[in-house]
Amino acid sequence: MLKPPQHNSLLSQTIDVLRRGIEEGVWETHLPGERVLCRQLQVSRPTLRSALEILIRERIILVRQGKKSQILKKQFVPVRESSKRIALVTKLPLHLMSRNRIFLIDYIHRTLAEQGFHLDIVVHVGFGTNQPGHALRHLREQGNYRAFVLLMCSFEVQKWFHESSLPVIIMGAVFPGLAIPSVDVDYPSMGQHAAGRFIGLGHRRCVWILPTANHAGNVETEKSFISTLKRSRHKCSPCQVIRYQASVEDLVGKLESLLHSSEPPTGFFVMNGYATTTLVTQILFRGLKIPRDVSIITRDSDEMLEWITPSIACYIPPLTRIAPRISRLIIQLANTGVLPTSPVRMISDFQPGDSLGKAP
Repeated sequence: MLKPPQHNSLLSQTIDVLRRGIEEGVWETHLPGERVLCRQLQVSRPTLRSALEILIRERIILVRQGKKSQILKKQFVPVRESSKRIALVTKLPLHLMSRNRIFLIDYIHRTLAEQGFHLDIVVHVGFGTNQPGHALRHLREQGNYRAFVLLMCSFEVQKWFHESSLPVIIMGAVFPGLAIPSVDVDYPSMGQHAAGRFIGLGHRRCVWILPTANHAGNVETEKSFISTLKRSRHKCSPCQVIRYQASVEDLVGKLESLLHSSEPPTGFFVMNGYATTTLVTQILFRGLKIPRDVSIITRDSDEMLEWITPSIACYIPPLTRIAPRISRLIIQLANTGVLPTSPVRMISDFQPGDSLGKAP
């Protein structure tokens, strides 16, 4: 007889009971239907489906439409209890990160330490590229980790973890087509909101400015921003997308071409504070006024924006809600080895600033 899971950590215990039942041969080739399993395990259908989703991702079972769940393997490699180390995998060292990211990492580090875990920050520039083989070998050489946290990693790195079935969570957005637990701000809502603000103020020529670095959150923002402009009942010009290399010279050159065009944009949606600072100086250098001639919204708030006048409209991430949420999930991942893959997204607060005005 199977012992039903207790109600504390119900999802993780439901997964443990299913694993144990499969390993001990309670079910030979297929799991019973959902209604039978819910009755046997005394759990709700949403809890059972979340547990089955994780077993599917671990390639323990296979589910086909209209058929019972097929058992693929019956023996599992348990999490090594000796390891209390968790790896934060990123392409940037701490001193190059934004204040917001440093706040989150510090909070996670202290919370994990209280639970007896140690957070290792594993830095390699290759984690941000589409050829991360050397970086991943470097990670494997670091030793045994209980769990992994990905920050600012490329699609290829996320894909590698997705296919490896290692215990992993992303502090950021997930690229389309990958199923990995994640916690971040709601980028699609920011793109939609920014486009809506520009449209409402009469701007019909808008531009999205971002670095060439390929991050999932940038993909989500861009898609939402452009699609909202396209859906507008007003006739908006096609959104221009300006991608610059990580240098002031490259951005300045592209801004010069943009501002000297016959119909320059009037609404600038900019990803970060660095690019915003360069944009503001170039606009003022040409004798333009903010927001009389151009309006600006910055997606990622930054301490340097506090020193710009007029004040820049931007989005403030809910750090005090994100930090405890992702810390709890990392601890759960380290203790159980699994998490639901559905993303956790939190709405940022919009700070209007003085950089938004009606289109000229």
